[in-house]
Amino acid sequence: MKAGIYKVETIDKRTVLLTPVEEGKEQYTFPLNEFTHDVMLGDIVKIWLEGMQWKTMYLEDETKSIKSHLKDFKKRIFDEE
Repeated sequence: MKAGIYKVETIDKRTVLLTPVEEGKEQYTFPLNEFTHDVMLGDIVKIWLEGMQWKTMYLEDETKSIKSHLKDFKKRIFDEE
């Protein structure tokens, strides 16, 4: 796996299948429990490596799903409380 921007194609019990948005036809699996948000099918996410740890970020502007935006908004509100 390499750092980049990916689209969530499939969500399994423990893994998520990702395809790069910008380049190539590679597919990668990523552990579901390592996402920092509640990942949903169709989300666009940024993944990068910090030291030895993979970090993830939901790209709100790139994701077109209203359901994903709503879940992300709720999570941010609860995190602030």
